[in-house]
Amino acid sequence: MCLRSCFLLIVISGLAACNIQNLQPAKDVSNIIEVEKRAHEAYQKEDWKMAEQEYKYLVQNVPSQSEPWFKLGNIYARTGQLDLAIYNYREALVRDPKNSKIWHNLGVVQLRQATNTFTEMLQYTNENDPLTMRAKHVVNSVTELLASGFEPPDEQ
Repeated sequence: MCLRSCFLLIVISGLAACNIQNLQPAKDVSNIIEVEKRAHEAYQKEDWKMAEQEYKYLVQNVPSQSEPWFKLGNIYARTGQLDLAIYNYREALVRDPKNSKIWHNLGVVQLRQATNTFTEMLQYTNENDPLTMRAKHVVNSVTELLASGFEPPDEQ
């Protein structure tokens, strides 16, 4: 009985020690909350540089949350950094694959990126080429769609 009790005590102590290592000090948690508040305020004021800095801190320190990734995607979409927007939306989807707003915003940014590609194509190809004519049609259609209020929603 004594041997069994000692064994259980050792196992429980080991498990408790493992669990203590995973706890964050209260100071770190309050710092994260403060950064979230500053990030949200900067985002609401459309201070994209400050919001980007704060959300980058959050994705580095709390990488499992989807919202900071989503907000970074929105910031990059609004500042024309489409590759970074796509990367951050995809990271948000890894963490929250059922979030329709993330999927929607990713799709809108990809439409913008495709439109940019077709627009660039028009600069280099022959105007009489059938694919050039198709590219013009795509650019006009997608531009009209995006202009009709199809832009990404802000909130998650």
